[in-house]
Amino acid sequence: AVLGALPLQEYTESAAVCFLFSISEALESRATARARNALSAIVCLRPEHANVINPYTKAIVVLPASVVAVGSVVSVRTGDKVPCDGVVIEGKSHVDESTLTGESRPISKTKGSKVSGGTINTGSTQLVIKTTATSESSAVSRLIRLVEEAQSNRSETEKMVDTFAKIYTPFVILAALCMCTIPWAFGREVGIFWSKNALVTIVIACPCALIISTPVTYVAGLTAAAQRGVIVKGGQHLESLGRTKSIAFDKTGTLSEGMFQLLEMREIGKMSRREVLEYLALMEAPASHPLSEAIVKGALNEGVSIPKHIELKDHTLLPGEGITAVVNGKTVHVGNKKLFQRIGLYDKLPTEHASLVDEWANAGGTTGFISIAGEGIIGSYCVADKIRAETKEVVQDLKKMGIEITMLTGDLRPAAVGIGSQIGIDNGFIKSELLPEDKLSAIENEVAASRDKDRCWKAKRAVMMVGDGVNDAPALALADVSVAMGEGAALAMETSDVTLMDSDLRKLHYIIHMGKRVIRTIAVNIVFSLLVKGLVGGFMLAGRGSLWAAIASDVGAMLLVTLNGMRLLPSSKKKNDLAVADDAKKNALEPNLV
Repeated sequence: AVLGALPLQEYTESAAVCFLFSISEALESRATARARNALSAIVCLRPEHANVINPYTKAIVVLPASVVAVGSVVSVRTGDKVPCDGVVIEGKSHVDESTLTGESRPISKTKGSKVSGGTINTGSTQLVIKTTATSESSAVSRLIRLVEEAQSNRSETEKMVDTFAKIYTPFVILAALCMCTIPWAFGREVGIFWSKNALVTIVIACPCALIISTPVTYVAGLTAAAQRGVIVKGGQHLESLGRTKSIAFDKTGTLSEGMFQLLEMREIGKMSRREVLEYLALMEAPASHPLSEAIVKGALNEGVSIPKHIELKDHTLLPGEGITAVVNGKTVHVGNKKLFQRIGLYDKLPTEHASLVDEWANAGGTTGFISIAGEGIIGSYCVADKIRAETKEVVQDLKKMGIEITMLTGDLRPAAVGIGSQIGIDNGFIKSELLPEDKLSAIENEVAASRDKDRCWKAKRAVMMVGDGVNDAPALALADVSVAMGEGAALAMETSDVTLMDSDLRKLHYIIHMGKRVIRTIAVNIVFSLLVKGLVGGFMLAGRGSLWAAIASDVGAMLLVTLNGMRLLPSSKKKNDLAVADDAKKNALEPNLV
């Protein structure tokens, strides 16, 4: 445009173009600095060094955090970053986890507490930590990888805008080229008039505001979410969050804390209680399910340890049912009612024991049995999981937003209904006694039903699945948008679309609201950018267009859509207000925890 204006002796407008573009670059850089700085702060969480304690001399050796091995003992002094995930073995202090989880208050850490790499010791006492992961596999490294992945993912909206720009820009430039050449055949005055209009058209052809309107909004939304401890893997998932109309929750580890306790155990037959507990502990010790850990801990609480003199072979997980193994040459099964109905042992259970187990299930407990080949069922047990303090509040809030809530669980129907009644989920939306493949089918049906409604009502609806990834990874992968709990399986964090780093369900309301804001902001930015182009084009066709006005409108539109997108980033005052509100909610829930 500048080179074209000079032969026409439009020196003032040429200078105005150069000046306005120079100003626009500076202003645009300043406007986007907040997002860049916020993302840089996340990347800088990775610790650079570690104070490793020599196991023999007890001297402290400073090493790069990347070379610290699992099982090393490190010292974390006041103000130091924790180099790797680990467990406190000495000291009592407070650790700031705000950059990792969004939790505003420093968390008290004592002997036995877990700590995450990248968090900061803000207390007045040194912590001695035994590492449980390397620096590269720690929580903060996973967080950084997730944020970097989020920046590289491009949404369908972004691709659509880029495709439009690739068609629109060459077409407009071709029109400008025609304006610069053909009118000269009708005289000098006509040629100059249309050449000026051609320069204005070239400016109109610049799709800067249109192209930047989408990614700048995504960056702001992703960064704001990351600052609250919610990692979203790309702008397309933000849009899906904003269109969520149905959420399916896994129960164990999601709606509940996933921390079972062994409440009841009854021996059946000739074996003593101690012998039955020994078999249970032996069978459950190699398993990774939270229920298994509860049974082993329950046995230890009664002074029963895992027996060393009994041979265990062919330990096998039976998905959705339990486990089986060969113990001292005999096949042993441990699992739920469905398993023992399948192998034909449940019908042989004494009536009084069957009634007792039903009572446990009706009270909301998770029940199971253990059998030995040739001896039948030798024991029954009941474990219970604690519902998260915020679950009921979250379910109520989501329902008020018009979102349909479903619970998926492998528990028996009475136990599932008992849990659902506590948290406000209607019986019709509780799907119980599900195997992993049943959960997959349930999500598949939800997604298919959502597509049918889309065709009928011309509205975009998204199905969300929330789980901890222990046995629901296939269902998470099938949902339109999947949310993993940060305390769940590491695989779930890697494969899910969204991760709640501190497993706080209250943040679902926040991130869905953020998705809606992102969708609205992008729509406003795109419409505004096109309207500005159309308005300038209208003035040009009316013979009232000027080069400097076209540049000013183009630069102004680009700055306005950038600033509008940046509004998604919380200001310092707003972040403080949110922290106070979060603290108030957690304090209100503390009596319920007790």
